[in-house]
Parts: sequence; C-alpha cells; structure tokens
Amino acid sequence: MVHAQNYEQFVGTLRAGFRQISYSGKLQGCEINFETSTQDFAYRAGKPIIAVGSIALYIEPFGMMLKLGVADVLNSNIVEAPYYAFIKTSNGTTAGSIYESHEADNKGYRLFVPQINNTTLAVIIDIVSGENPTIGFNRSKNGMDVLLPIDLAVKDTSIGGNGSLKHTYSQDTINEFRKCVYDIFSMLEESPAESN
Repeated sequence: MVHAQNYEQFVGTLRAGFRQISYSGKLQGCEINFETSTQDFAYRAGKPIIAVGSIALYIEPFGMMLKLGVADVLNSNIVEAPYYAFIKTSNGTTAGSIYESHEADNKGYRLFVPQINNTTLAVIIDIVSGENPTIGFNRSKNGMDVLLPIDLAVKDTSIGGNGSLKHTYSQDTINEFRKCVYDIFSMLEESPAESN
C-alpha cells in the first residue's frame, strides 16, 4: 500500500524502451514505449497515477502517433483513456495541431495521430537529438493538463530496500530510436527515385 506522505518518492519515469515496427521484414516504424508515474493534482487530488504509452514514427503513410493510457494506482490500477494527449519538446509540440483520435485495441488506451507539419516534426528531431519529451494529457474537454516528463535513459525501475525507487540507466532507447529514424528518412529520400 502506498501511503499519502510517500507519493512524491514514486514520481518519475519507471521505464523506457525501443521497438522497431516491421511488416514482412520491411521497416515500417520506430517506437518508444514508456511508463511513468506522477501525482494527479488536476483530477485526483494529488493521488498517484501511472501513465503507459508510446511515441511512434511511421513510414507508410508517413506520420507520428501517441498512444496513452492512465491508471489510478489506488483504484485497482484501472486504466482509463485520456480525452486528449500531446507531446512537447523545446522546439516542437503536437498540441494545437489537427489530429485524429481513436480507441486503441487494448481497453483504456487512446491513439492520437497529429498532422505532420514543422511543429510536430520538430518533436521527433528534438528526441533524436537527445532531448527528453514531455507528455501532456487531460481527462475532459478543455480540462487542465497533467504533464509527464519522460526520461528516455531510464531502462527499468525497482523498489529498493528502503521503499524508494531505484533506476537502471541506459542510452539504448535513444540510440536505437535515432538509428531507426535515420533509416526511415533514408528510405523516404530514396522512394521517389525508385518510382522513376
């Protein structure tokens, strides 16, 4: 049981990882998976939540996607889909862009597919450059945003003997994502020549 006075020590990224998406052996996308925890002062009076999701870049059709589900730790970890979610970095954001939203296959998650433009593409460029993104979400239309900074260097997290979080760090996630994104852009540059 997590006691009220100890919520703060459980705030932060729990894990981040990379997954390459391919169909029939052909590269189709690059995905960062993450799990992070925070206190939700906007909707849950500071009670702890865990957000699980992914940031993905796809080649066919070219675009990006944010997947997010939010679980209330003190409510049997029931996962609920946010009303709206976005990604933010120092030079870019998906907030304010025209987007499509769909329920994910797994219950409690929602997919957000922003229109690709200079502002949204800057998010991917910042991440490839080594910047940690921030995920924002709300639970209702025009609701207050809850912000979740994601540390992509956190490979895994365990609970230490004194009850505090113990992180394992690695640059694997960002390095693998960077290489994958470079591969996608190389494929995009080559594709017009192939059609001639």
